[in-house]
Amino acid sequence: MQFKHFKILRILTILLALSLSIVSVAGAFFPSTYERDSASIAAQGAGQDLVDLFVGVPLLLVTFVLASRGNRKAALVYAGTLAYIMYSFIIYCFGVYFNQFFLLYCLTLSLSLYAFILVFSDLRQQQVESWFEKAPVKLISVYLGFVALVFYVLWLKSVVPAILQNQIPKEVSDYNLLVNPVHVIDLVFALPGILIGSVLIWRKKAVGFIIASLALVFMVLLTLALAAMVLMLVARGISEDHTIALVFAILSVSSVALLVLLFRKILTPSGT
Repeated sequence: MQFKHFKILRILTILLALSLSIVSVAGAFFPSTYERDSASIAAQGAGQDLVDLFVGVPLLLVTFVLASRGNRKAALVYAGTLAYIMYSFIIYCFGVYFNQFFLLYCLTLSLSLYAFILVFSDLRQQQVESWFEKAPVKLISVYLGFVALVFYVLWLKSVVPAILQNQIPKEVSDYNLLVNPVHVIDLVFALPGILIGSVLIWRKKAVGFIIASLALVFMVLLTLALAAMVLMLVARGISEDHTIALVFAILSVSSVALLVLLFRKILTPSGT
């Protein structure tokens, strides 16, 4: 496919790569960036910043270049990468103590948001369902539904008892937060979106193929970042339990495997 909004997307992507690089370098290599946050939040932020810098930025740039040349797979990966950055920087904007990079956090969120809107609009104007031939839609659907339900249970297990007992969830009180921004973005946006994608790809709807593809890319990057967060906690002596990193690594590999299975069924455009 060709981006209909190529020129504005090129500007947004270059600016996004620049802003993401700056905040990632700051968070990963300059401890003063998170000096107002707890040691745990600072370690997790540094872990994610490393993934953003060495995986997110290159992936964003490479997939944009390939997608602009008509590569369908790259277009879907590019959109999924934008979704991951947008998700992450909602948390940075609302979950990290105010620091000298606050405006860059806002800029990164804004750039990723509007680039995502434009790319999704371009994808919706394509007959995306015709890109795929005999795709494993039911397998993808079940996997997405399973992952969404697991995280629903994980978050509701913390939130519901706190509501019934009129208390504050541990994830909120331990970090002196008003609410946990991860709870909000997952329960409001990410998990419902993944479930909707699960249903729609089962029914072989065009938007279902789009959402499912983006969701798999998003989960690859997010679980990789989560694993890096856990390993950074261990490296800094804040936690001794690194087994959860293995769980996230397994989820990342599983998502990669299903993404490969799905993308193997994408047809090459005629004339390319």
